Amino acid sequence: MWNSNSDILYGLALTFVHGVGSAKIKELSQKYESLGDVFALPEKVLVEQCRLNESAAKAISGNSATLLRLAEREIESAGKEGVKILSIYDADYPSSLVKRRSDTPFFIYYKGSASLNDRRIISIVGTRNMTHYGKSFTESFVSDIAKIYPDALIVSGLARGVDITAHCAALKNGLDTLAVMGTSFPTIYPADHRRYVGDIMEHGGLVTQFQYQSSTDNKNFVERNRIIAAIADVVVVVESKGNGGSMYTAEWSHRLGVPLCALPGDYDRVQSEGCNSLIRSGKAHLVTSAADVDEILSGNRDDSFLRRVSAIQSHPSSEKNSPQKPDLSALDLDEDKRQIVEILASTGPSHKDIIARESGKTISEISDLLFDLEMEGIVRETMGGGYEVV
Repeated sequence: MWNSNSDILYGLALTFVHGVGSAKIKELSQKYESLGDVFALPEKVLVEQCRLNESAAKAISGNSATLLRLAEREIESAGKEGVKILSIYDADYPSSLVKRRSDTPFFIYYKGSASLNDRRIISIVGTRNMTHYGKSFTESFVSDIAKIYPDALIVSGLARGVDITAHCAALKNGLDTLAVMGTSFPTIYPADHRRYVGDIMEHGGLVTQFQYQSSTDNKNFVERNRIIAAIADVVVVVESKGNGGSMYTAEWSHRLGVPLCALPGDYDRVQSEGCNSLIRSGKAHLVTSAADVDEILSGNRDDSFLRRVSAIQSHPSSEKNSPQKPDLSALDLDEDKRQIVEILASTGPSHKDIIARESGKTISEISDLLFDLEMEGIVRETMGGGYEVV
């Protein structure tokens, strides 16, 4: 049974052990009555029964006092700043992160006034080198979202350009906004955005997965983008270069089955390369207004475009050769997997949101089933971002 008082200390101590990630901490928390029990285990047991590597086992059994001091320092630092350390077992931890990611951070650090659950969550991302076109769209989009979903939470990454424009537009229109940081709490990046932090925490919040004692690293911002994608009901890419950071957020949302939207732009505008590519590949819905996103969230969006792109890109000669339906009787599948395969066999290449709608299952459930079916070699992802029976 998870004890939020004592287990947070031991759980944080484990985060300082190289080779012990969030998935392993979760596994240990379910295996033992208390994570404190792990620190009492002999090194051999840690290796054989907990399946830790020898280096990690040695660190836990022989250096527990140091690890616990580091954990105590984290708790003390967070307490001084009024920052909550939330584990995946806390009611305030974003449930969407737990449902969509098996490797979601076991702990997050949060300071703010907003609930991160039971509301529409819309992530808005884009380039730092925003154009007037991107700025105008972001501001009008958030303004209209406030009218449709007055309780919506606008999420972004506190960066320059589209991110901070989305945060400020949310505040201006009376919406809560959440800034997902790629740094620990002592470091606000970029530094000049510190002036926005007070308002964001009063009408939303700041969240990070990075410890007070962690150093700032470029790869941290990649991890930050994963959170931005996984926490959302929908991700909107406003402007992005073809290889911009927002494209990582977009790719991750696509993998997780989070509906992805992109604002189209001029073909010769570098800031629109990424968005146009996402739309062309069929990974993203084309959006030009908040009404488009409302259609997606309410399930009224016509998915025929995504269907056509998936079908065309996976079967270039489909007009000449009609694909043969697979023989499902030869497949040893449970009921849920068989349902997915039957849908794909009937409809042809389809995206996760379409499969979810047809099956009555959640996007998270569909993602897990498709992953298993991919590993079994029964389905594959198409170039258009859909899935088809092999």
